[in-house]
Amino acid sequence: MMDPHFIFNVINSIQYFVNTGKIEEANVYLAEFAKLIRICTGFSVKNSVLLEEEIAYLQLYLKFEKLRFGEDLTYEIIVNPALQVSEIFIAVMMIQPFLENAIWHGILPMNAKGHLKLEVDTVSDSLIKIRVTDDGVGISEVFICDNLLARISESHVHCTAIERLKIITASSTEKLYVSYSYLNSKLVNKGTVAEFLLPVIFN
Repeated sequence: MMDPHFIFNVINSIQYFVNTGKIEEANVYLAEFAKLIRICTGFSVKNSVLLEEEIAYLQLYLKFEKLRFGEDLTYEIIVNPALQVSEIFIAVMMIQPFLENAIWHGILPMNAKGHLKLEVDTVSDSLIKIRVTDDGVGISEVFICDNLLARISESHVHCTAIERLKIITASSTEKLYVSYSYLNSKLVNKGTVAEFLLPVIFN
């Protein structure tokens, strides 16, 4: 589901455009927000979606986060052109929570400009690899490991996306993982690299 705070922030941003007489911008973002809500409503009744649809949703999500943070947030989405995004199905809404964590817990606490990168790559016909990189303050050291799925029962791991991946792993023949590392451990703002695998769903 979409974070209520995110919805509140988007509506506030659109309201700002209206109140300052920027009607054209308000109309553009209102139309885009309606599209985002429509996508999320459709996702809510699905277990899987086309990778193409998921990426379109993430592009809209990041567009609105940038509306909120302005020049303090830049981002890029890199998709391996070899991926048949219009044919591959994946579990719904698995990637967005990692982007949200990178923005709100990595970049925002810096109170400075930050960059977010999403990479979607192919591993095999049945696996895709997702990598989310930010140059923010860096994730807590307690999360740094090669496979957080193996530590899901630990009390400090309370991430719905990771819990869902654990469930997917239990029913998958593929060996999945979620790893966290620092982008550059020598810097004050170490940054975070989150990497995980998603199985292709064959409908």
